[in-house]
Amino acid sequence: MGLGKKPTLHDQWTRHPVLHSSFAPEVIVRERPLSILAFLHINDNATFVPHGQPDHDPIQKIRPFVDYLNAKFEEVCQPQQEVCIDEAMIPFKGRSRFNVYMKDKLIK
Repeated sequence: MGLGKKPTLHDQWTRHPVLHSSFAPEVIVRERPLSILAFLHINDNATFVPHGQPDHDPIQKIRPFVDYLNAKFEEVCQPQQEVCIDEAMIPFKGRSRFNVYMKDKLIK
């Protein structure tokens, strides 16, 4: 679903000749991912702090999942030497509130 961009989630299963893809309908029925999206809750919305308020967490809705993954990554990945990823070499054209402008970035 991430590779073939469609206007809506329902378009992954359309039979329209322009939008049709053979992958999604053969792998999973349409109702399954829609029911997962409807009923999957990772964090309690009662603890949500609105944007602009003190203690606002931009990823509050998935924070427990991120914390779990970070703990597992720390358990599994223990590099034997320094590891450096140069994010200046990875171009990004999307929109995100987490973007930071780097004036010395080679690729813009």
